[in-house]
Amino acid sequence: MNDERRPLDSGGLVAGILLIAVGTMFLLDRIGYIDFHLTLSNYWPMALVLFGASRFLNGPRRRMSGVWMIIIGLWLQAINLHWWDMTFESSWPLLVIAIGAMMVVRAVLNAMEVRHDH
Repeated sequence: MNDERRPLDSGGLVAGILLIAVGTMFLLDRIGYIDFHLTLSNYWPMALVLFGASRFLNGPRRRMSGVWMIIIGLWLQAINLHWWDMTFESSWPLLVIAIGAMMVVRAVLNAMEVRHDH
């Protein structure tokens, strides 16, 4: 018996979850439980969050881009649904803060990698 496990195909996993979600929304729209157009217009940023999670899980080289996609997707979702009365005009400084935080995290992680290599 071979106990070797294959790595998780996060791209296939996310694509499958997205297809299930879209299919479910179409079905619920057809039977009259939701308005697909309204749901899609309200929650489209969550697709960015899912793709970002996929990139994050797909290996160390794609983690930072995955984190960025998650951050931007959540920010757009907050704007779209007006969480905490958030609008683009009132919340764009959050992106500036996120950029600075990511630069700090990257610098710290790079410094930690150099120390572990010695």
